[in-house]
Amino acid sequence: MADKKKNRSSSKQAPEGIRRAGSAEVYGVRTAGDATLAKLLAEALVASGPVERATHGFHTYPAGLHPDAAKLVIEACPGAVHDPFCGGGTVLIEAVLAGRATSGTDLSPIAVLVARTRLAGPQWATPIRSAARRLAEKAQLRVDVAVPEQCERWYQPHVAQEIGRLRDGIMEEAPEVQPYLNGLLSSIVVKASFRKSDTSNQRVTHHRPPGTTAILFHKKARELGRKLESLPTEINVRVRAGDARFIPPPEGTGLVLTSPPYPGVYDYLPMQQLRFGWLGIDARSELGAEVGSRRSFRARGRAAAFRQWRDATNRWIETQASGLKTNGWMGIVVGDGLVGGKMVDALSPTVEAMRAAGMEIVARASADRPDHARGSVRIEHLVLGQKRV
Repeated sequence: MADKKKNRSSSKQAPEGIRRAGSAEVYGVRTAGDATLAKLLAEALVASGPVERATHGFHTYPAGLHPDAAKLVIEACPGAVHDPFCGGGTVLIEAVLAGRATSGTDLSPIAVLVARTRLAGPQWATPIRSAARRLAEKAQLRVDVAVPEQCERWYQPHVAQEIGRLRDGIMEEAPEVQPYLNGLLSSIVVKASFRKSDTSNQRVTHHRPPGTTAILFHKKARELGRKLESLPTEINVRVRAGDARFIPPPEGTGLVLTSPPYPGVYDYLPMQQLRFGWLGIDARSELGAEVGSRRSFRARGRAAAFRQWRDATNRWIETQASGLKTNGWMGIVVGDGLVGGKMVDALSPTVEAMRAAGMEIVARASADRPDHARGSVRIEHLVLGQKRV
């Protein structure tokens, strides 16, 4: 590890050798702290473009950490890896590929479902494909099934019926494969709907011919099977539902790497309403516990909602640091919010909470990203600390 000399740089261009593409456009990157690590963090922060290795491409998940960013930080920081806001499992996949013991938690039951499906292991590829083939055939039979009320308006009637038959058929499969089949179902319910995307409730009507939804399900099963077969045969990972404020990483963890909710940017759980409906999930308790949601800033007001986010940040960082071994690492990717046209500072509270939890801030990088929709700039940060006490 290089000597920890202060190093600051400012540029309107990404550092030399760093990839830039599409929506990950960057105006400039600033770094501070250990020069070698700060350069690595800058490279991680602006990583962009599609990644096809392992199971990353299976199942869209909003606001996930880029796989190459996770890979770079994991390679630099030894030991078991934990992600307390694991989302769809990006960090966990990269830790598994690096041969690390790994664990993760998330408040969202959909996140846990997706992460577990992505990390099912090669031994499940054939059972998943075989079951999906049977289910796709049954789904094309003309048998009327119940459709969740909150889902009806988002689908053509025959599409909703095919999804309903897939859902009902999954319950007839072997219990041990059902969670992965539900993960498959989850991967198609937005794509087959009138929703514009996973992060937009804008309604865009289109026609999907009868039978194609069942075919899509089977196609996704074949895709998942191929990707699972590329994973290591031995996977040491544990994913569970839980609140990062109260559940620490396993004792002796070497790296906590995560991207927590940015203040006032997303409503993560409400974006999953179609999946909740089809999978029969009641997420009312999780909705009340969500940290930094956009709706909380609208309902509570900027000052009160920011205090709540800051308090939650203090709590989860303290809890996660408690499970780190001495000299263990904590990497946090967090972005400033934008509420009512005003920036919400996420960096200062994050750094203060890390220091209060016994972390020495070793390096950080900050990237300016254009927000074309609002005609403004958003700043995203990657902070790396090391536990000293």
